[in-house]
Amino acid sequence: MAVAGNTPTTNWCRLCRIAQEARGESTDGLAAETHGHINSAGCKGMATTVAAAHHSIWRHLYDSMHATQEQKVSSRLSCLTKKVT
Repeated sequence: MAVAGNTPTTNWCRLCRIAQEARGESTDGLAAETHGHINSAGCKGMATTVAAAHHSIWRHLYDSMHATQEQKVSSRLSCLTKKVT
C-alpha cells in the first residue's frame, strides 16, 4: 500500500472485517486501518501472510549463514591436508 501510494481510507480495518465475518465472529471494535496494523501479525486478514514472509526471511538468513559457515570449514580442512615441512 505504501509503495503504491495508497492510504488507508476507513476507521476500521477492512481486512480484519472480512476475516472475522468469514469466521462468523463479531465485527465490533475492529482495529484502525493503518499501514502499521496491516503489516503486523495483529491484522487478522494478513496474519498468515505476514508470518509466512517473516519465516521466509529468517529461513533465507539462516541458509545464507549456514552456506558461509560451510565455506569456512571446507577452506580450513583443505589447509589441513597440505604437508607441513
